[in-house]
Amino acid sequence: MIKFMGLSLLKGHVKCPQQRSLFSLSNALYYHPVFNYTMSGRRYEQILRCLCASDLNAKGEDKVSKFIYMLTLTFRKVYNAGEELSLDESLLLFRGRLHFRQYIKSKKARYVIKFYELTTHDGYILNVKMYAGKEVVDPNMHESESKTEKLVLRLMRPYLLRGHHLFMDNFYNSVKLAHKLLDLKTHCALKGKTIPNTLRLKS
Repeated sequence: MIKFMGLSLLKGHVKCPQQRSLFSLSNALYYHPVFNYTMSGRRYEQILRCLCASDLNAKGEDKVSKFIYMLTLTFRKVYNAGEELSLDESLLLFRGRLHFRQYIKSKKARYVIKFYELTTHDGYILNVKMYAGKEVVDPNMHESESKTEKLVLRLMRPYLLRGHHLFMDNFYNSVKLAHKLLDLKTHCALKGKTIPNTLRLKS
């Protein structure tokens, strides 16, 4: 299992159109000897098919939600985030059966699972929220609180009141949200823009 995890981490840093090409000599452009030396491609796929990160009776989002939560906790423990943070979405190719899998015609990987991610300025993941379809509206939630506003505050929860600067695009940003974040000692700005020094919070 340690070898399997090591190859999985290494695979994330190697660009390859097909996983089997990493283990096969049929395409020398993508072949990496360390994969086949460690274990066969067939054995790697057997372990991958049997890998489970939840209870056997879990369904849908519950199959991975606890695992994602454990990962994000570890990410935050081992890395201290800098002043500037970024919020955006990420798409993961997935062709299996899942009711919240999305089909995006304009993307090269058309069948995807969508993730909302809070990262550092250089891309280190700090918090993740997986899109799992339309959520049931909470009757206790204030009517003026939009879904995107709730999403941003949920991802930023561990980093509020610390003087961070959050960069995001127009889809998430709004005047009301900016005022809320400012009350929580967090500045926000559009991606590609800079925050003037006169507006920066004093530490």
